[in-house]
Amino acid sequence: MRKLAFIITSILFSFQLSAQSNMQPYLDSARIAYTNNDFASSARLYMRIVEHGYESSQIYYNLGNCYYKQMQIPNAILWYQRALKLDPSFDDAQYNLSMAQELIVDKIDTIEPPFYKRWYKSLFTAMSPNAWAYLTAGLFVLFIVSMFFIFSSLSDTLKRVSVPVAFLALIFSILSFVVANSAHKFAINRTLGVIMTPSVTIQSTPHAEGTKLFTIHEGLTVNITTYVEGWYEIRLEDGRVGWIQKKDIEEI
Repeated sequence: MRKLAFIITSILFSFQLSAQSNMQPYLDSARIAYTNNDFASSARLYMRIVEHGYESSQIYYNLGNCYYKQMQIPNAILWYQRALKLDPSFDDAQYNLSMAQELIVDKIDTIEPPFYKRWYKSLFTAMSPNAWAYLTAGLFVLFIVSMFFIFSSLSDTLKRVSVPVAFLALIFSILSFVVANSAHKFAINRTLGVIMTPSVTIQSTPHAEGTKLFTIHEGLTVNITTYVEGWYEIRLEDGRVGWIQKKDIEEI
């Protein structure tokens, strides 16, 4: 939440939008508003960028900070989660998310998956899906270059070195591709939502007359499993399942 870190990361992100000069005034104004503690105006300006179709973990993170400063915790959690969906390795977003989640009512005990599943998930969330894709491409290029050295008329020493390099590059490029594919599927297939209504009673069926199961509160992140005519079926991290109206939840 440190203001200096926010300013630095905003300046760095400005280079990414330099080609879109029409967005630069919004970015500059949002940064100035934030440094002047006008967090509401800063959030509105960042939202203008989002509404123009720009998708960035940094912008989402900045929005989360703006809402956190206004103590709009559900919105802060929503945008931190959106930043992490684009880049699971975004440590600052993960840290700030954990700080915001300390301020919500519900503390859910999670059901821990087997250790090998936890290990594999930690592996493919160590970097963003794009970073894994770049790594895969880089390793494959290394394999191609090594094969060129093997079959060229260069020195025998270089050929001998190129053989294990080519073998390892091929093996690790395949492994990296598998991880990159898992990271991509995790990012696009796992549907999460944040509860936006102060208090919501979860129903047993997608009808207002359904049996009331339990109550949850704003800011809680849940898994969305099904959508039926204005209702979402959700699953909590402790395994509980029920239905909630669409108006009470915002998809990440």
